[in-house]
Amino acid sequence: MDMDKLAQRVIRPLIQGMGIRCYGWHGFRRGIASNPFALGADEKVVQRILRHSKAHVTRDRYIKALDPAVLQAMERMQGALEDLKSRSAAVQQLN
Repeated sequence: MDMDKLAQRVIRPLIQGMGIRCYGWHGFRRGIASNPFALGADEKVVQRILRHSKAHVTRDRYIKALDPAVLQAMERMQGALEDLKSRSAAVQQLN
């Protein structure tokens, strides 16, 4: 079975149909690593799930822990950009 063809024909359309962006196999594996880790799984368990021989590969390349402060800062920035966009639209309507 060709995994890339499976992804193109089955997995990607299914994921996009659910409204989720697809970032390829590496992004998929990052999600498989990061989500259990965020839920409390030990990095050695995640290493075994991904079948890596070295724990540092899993930790350094696949597990991406979200920092709540970074997420909060990005949400504030998004709000500021949306506010700027709405102000710009209001100014354009006046002209």
